Amino acid sequence: MDINSLKNIKPGSNLPKKIFAVVVSVIVVIVSFSYLNSVNSDAKEFVEIVVIKPSEGIPAKKLITENLIKKGKILKTDFRDGMVTYDKVEEILYKYSAYFLRYDTPLYFDQLTDDVALRHEWLYELPKESEALTIPYDYDKCGGEILSPGDFVRVRVTFEEAKASFEPDLGQSPYDNIASTANRRYRTEILFDQILIKDMLNSKGQSIYEYQKEIMSLGESEKQKVMESKEFTQNIMAKSLVFEATPEQVDRYTKLNLNGDFTFTILSRMDNTNLIEQLPTVEKEVEKWINSDKNE
Repeated sequence: MDINSLKNIKPGSNLPKKIFAVVVSVIVVIVSFSYLNSVNSDAKEFVEIVVIKPSEGIPAKKLITENLIKKGKILKTDFRDGMVTYDKVEEILYKYSAYFLRYDTPLYFDQLTDDVALRHEWLYELPKESEALTIPYDYDKCGGEILSPGDFVRVRVTFEEAKASFEPDLGQSPYDNIASTANRRYRTEILFDQILIKDMLNSKGQSIYEYQKEIMSLGESEKQKVMESKEFTQNIMAKSLVFEATPEQVDRYTKLNLNGDFTFTILSRMDNTNLIEQLPTVEKEVEKWINSDKNE
């Protein structure tokens, strides 16, 4: 090595680099300390939020009132965008829950809707020229639990003929049937060759579809409790069918209703899109409720 080159090295030539390194280190320490101090401060701060008050939760499509919510506190570090802070409680009153809300959980703005909770949605889509016709029927004699809204049925009526009409009717329909007993004669005719079921009613006149939908929107424990009760079994047993009928069908039913006995038979579901499109099934409502519950 050239000794002259060593002599040319000036003492302190690395001093600027050392000063720069020290400055950078000090800045890093200050920034880290500020960040940790901020985090520590946030960890000690609380935010007042709106939480669900009823222990059984809030069902879907429920009007939100003051007795259903309460003030809660959450660490600032746990606060998430969309949570309703308590200073904005007035903004969420008298809205509707979009789905089931669990007890003591934070309320989010996107869990609420301004839309009025419509019941019997199909009635708002019923063609103006159609009418809703309700006919009592025997649950056990018409498919039991198989029958669903969206099914097509054929309805026959059996009635006693007046004595003056005992003469044979050569032009009768192939579906017609005449039976005679002592001094009495009965005729069976097709009342409706094909008619669409829009809803089913229980013994209380409640829509079974709407009843099941309300039950499925409850919390898991409450839902299980209701479904295990005897009342639930009674409430899902149909006693009447609601049909989409034409004015002519209603007139025909009115004329034969006084003395007639009705028989209902279920028609093929092949190519029947009403079961899918007419009313969302309870299974779809359950799936929607489960998916919504997972997103809370």
